[in-house]
Amino acid sequence: MTTLSREAALAAVKAVLGRLGGGDADLELLGPIVDNAVFRLPAGVVARISGAPSYERAAREVRTGNWLATQGVSAVRPLEVADLPWSVDGLVVTLWHEVPEAEMASTAELGGLLRGLHAVPVPSDFAIPALDPFVRVDEHLAAAAGALEMVDRQFLVDQLDELRPAYAAAAARLPDRVIHGDANRKNAIRGRDGITVLLDLERFSLGPREWDLVVPAVYQRLGWYSDPEYDAFVEAYGWDVRSWEGFAVFATVREFRMTAWLVSRLAREPRLAAEAGRRIASLRNPDAPRAWTPGV
Repeated sequence: MTTLSREAALAAVKAVLGRLGGGDADLELLGPIVDNAVFRLPAGVVARISGAPSYERAAREVRTGNWLATQGVSAVRPLEVADLPWSVDGLVVTLWHEVPEAEMASTAELGGLLRGLHAVPVPSDFAIPALDPFVRVDEHLAAAAGALEMVDRQFLVDQLDELRPAYAAAAARLPDRVIHGDANRKNAIRGRDGITVLLDLERFSLGPREWDLVVPAVYQRLGWYSDPEYDAFVEAYGWDVRSWEGFAVFATVREFRMTAWLVSRLAREPRLAAEAGRRIASLRNPDAPRAWTPGV
C-alpha cells in the first residue's frame, strides 16, 4: 500500500473540495492518518483518502454501500456523485454521507446491527467476495522480518501454517452469510437521531457469521469489553459464539491477525516492541491471562 502523508492527503481533499465547488474553510481531519485519511467536508459529506493500490477495494466499498441500502441494512451510504471512487493526485477518494454528531455504538447496538445483517439473503445478483480470513497476513509477517527476533518470527510463520487448515476444518460445515468482516464496536456508530449504522465496508464478505461474532468475544477475553458489555451484545444478537465447538480456532485466528498487523508496524514504530512481545506470548500460551493494550 502507498504510504499516505498528511501533505498528500490534504492536497487531495482540497482538490476534491474544488471539484465539489466548495472552499476548504470547514475542512476537518477525523482521527489520525494511518493507511487512509478521513475528512469532514461541508454539507454533510465525509471524504476518505487512501493510496492508489486500494482503488479496487474502494470501488468495492462503494458498490457494497449502495447494495446494502437496497437491502435495508443500516450502513454508511456513498454520496450520489458520478464515477466514485475518484482518482486525485495519485490517491483514491470515496465520498460518503456524514452521520451527524456520531458516537460509538454500544455493544448491544452492534449486536442488533449484526443480527440484521446476517439475516440478509445471500444475493444472486450482486457479487460479494468470499471471506479470506488470512488476507494480508503473509504481507504483515514479511514487513516484520527485520524487526522481530528470529525465534518469534519463525513461531508466527509456523503457527500460520497450522491455523490455515485448522480454520478450514472449523469453517467447513458453516453456511455462508453476508458478514461485515471486522465487527468491532468502532465500526458501528450512532447519530444524533439515535440510528446506528455500520462503518468500514472494506471487509464485507460472504462467510460464516461466526467470523463476525468472534470479534466481540475476543475483545471480552482481552478485557477490552467488560462482561456486562459482552452479555449485552449476546442478548441483542441472540447467541453466544463461545458455545460453538470451533470458537477456540476462530478466536486464535483473530488474535493472530491482530498480532500480525501490529508486528508489521514495528520497523517504523519500535515503541510497539513490548506490546508485540505480549501478544506473541499469548499466542504461545492461549490459556494464560492476556494484558493486550487496546487502541495501538
